Amino acid sequence: MKKLIKLFLLTGFLGAGKTTLLKKIIDHLKEHKIGIIMNEFGNISIDGMLLRDQGMEVHEINNGSVFCSCLKGEFVDSLITYSQLPIEYLFVESSGMADPSNIKSLLEEVIGKSAGISYDYRGAICIVDANNFLDQLEVLLPIERQVKTGNYIVLNKMDMVSADMAKQVTNKLIALNSNAQIIESSYCDVSLDFMDGNVTDILDDFPGAQSCSINTPSNRPVGHIIKLKGIFEEDKIRLFIDGIIPCMIRIKGFFHFNTGWKQIDVSGNHIEIKNTNIRPEMSEMVLISTKGLPALREIYTQWSKYFDIELELS
Repeated sequence: MKKLIKLFLLTGFLGAGKTTLLKKIIDHLKEHKIGIIMNEFGNISIDGMLLRDQGMEVHEINNGSVFCSCLKGEFVDSLITYSQLPIEYLFVESSGMADPSNIKSLLEEVIGKSAGISYDYRGAICIVDANNFLDQLEVLLPIERQVKTGNYIVLNKMDMVSADMAKQVTNKLIALNSNAQIIESSYCDVSLDFMDGNVTDILDDFPGAQSCSINTPSNRPVGHIIKLKGIFEEDKIRLFIDGIIPCMIRIKGFFHFNTGWKQIDVSGNHIEIKNTNIRPEMSEMVLISTKGLPALREIYTQWSKYFDIELELS
């Protein structure tokens, strides 16, 4: 009889550290056969490139949430396909805007369409950005669902908050989900022993059988993509990013600078630009905002301050 595949779901808002944790898990399980399904909010998979750079095979489902009706069918088909492969673990990294509260109904749909039960659902690992969580929770509704459906909560970026802030965030997490195990970390540097523990079943009594985007039109995130050929001055790109940060909830990408190819990673007010071996055909940057037209205007305004080349967003 085929051994059940251990299935883990990774959730967490944009920039919380999902891909960082997944890379650590992959290294931890390097003696095992692993499958990965990666779900990005936009249609460019920056995180998929990072995992491929680590030598992993990644199946991407992009431009929406795998828990929403628009991509649910493709997600179920992917789970069925993976269930027939000789893997021991399957990790699903969901979009930062995903509401995963219908994960159990999706697994039941997989079981109904495949020969027998192929997966041992080991739970949802929810990564929380301690530095931005309380502010994000007020305006971004999927974050609450992600926390409530988490079996394990990795409270990340603890090095960036005070003891008082850490206590406030922890108390809020407990109020939302008292059953989850909370694991504090910085840079997602945690012991992964919890992955072998017993899973508390949180989802049975959770309302919301049909998951989809639960943001209102006024605050629903919109992704804009910059694609450009050529070499750019790193200092000017930093100034451009500084100018648009107040309108953004997430910025990431790869840019060809006069100092070489670098990865751009912006969450909240924290900007990280570091060397990378990844070299796309052209520079790519994903900008995600809930500010609508004002954000779009600000992008063009800030760009024109520092560059003569025409900016086209997709």
